[in-house]
Amino acid sequence: MQNRYRAAMIGGFAIAAAAALTSAATAGADALPDSPFGGWGDCPISNPDTSTCVGVTVKGGTMQIGKLSVDVPNDSLRVAGGLAFPEEPNNPNGFDQVFVPPTDGSGGIYSKPISIPGGALGIDLPFNNLFGLNAATATVELAGNNNPSLDVFEQSVKMPVKLRIANPLLGNKCYLGSDTTPVQMNLDVSKAGTLQAIPGANMGASFRNVEHAAEPFAVPAASGCGPFGVLNPIVNWRAGTPSLEAKNSLITTSDVFTNDADAVRGMQNP
Repeated sequence: MQNRYRAAMIGGFAIAAAAALTSAATAGADALPDSPFGGWGDCPISNPDTSTCVGVTVKGGTMQIGKLSVDVPNDSLRVAGGLAFPEEPNNPNGFDQVFVPPTDGSGGIYSKPISIPGGALGIDLPFNNLFGLNAATATVELAGNNNPSLDVFEQSVKMPVKLRIANPLLGNKCYLGSDTTPVQMNLDVSKAGTLQAIPGANMGASFRNVEHAAEPFAVPAASGCGPFGVLNPIVNWRAGTPSLEAKNSLITTSDVFTNDADAVRGMQNP
């Protein structure tokens, strides 16, 4: 009971602290216009350790990987799940923030395929990119048994990922990064967002248009491209990989959502 009370208290405190630390926050804002918020279905409220439900939806951005420059469309990348706050005496706050992944096997990262301009050859070709043979997409996937992490106070996000490069000739196992050598994308806030309530009873808070910029990150060489990896050199030539930290970047604008997990439990079990 004491741990449960502490978890609920910290969950509520996390929301209040996040609001206080958002310098551009405005009180009494209107309902969310054009918000990609889709509810709390990804929050693992069945886990009693979950104190806070969190979600980050990327609304747009640009990813640079070596020689590839890719626009990140609205709602093509999300991080969602829960947070637990176990006691940690060595932490100045007295507790850690631990990401609790959803129960759907996603690990908390949801990505849609993002089109790569110029496709596999670096140039858009006629006849629907040679009947689709030149078309290529990139999908962000969680690397192995790693977990993302989200700091609800600072609104920073850390994602150990691998990028699946899809093309009819590359097969389904062509990756930049791997389970053992992930691409570590650590997104720090470069511009705070605007605080708005999520419409509805006990629906929580949102921080609109938070601007994130990734810390420098390296990208390893391609693997698994084509039969027995025979097309790895082609992907490395096209992407400019392996790529040193200075040649890669990720800049995004996102909406960050947060709510007390007990409030979500109450909505589902009135």
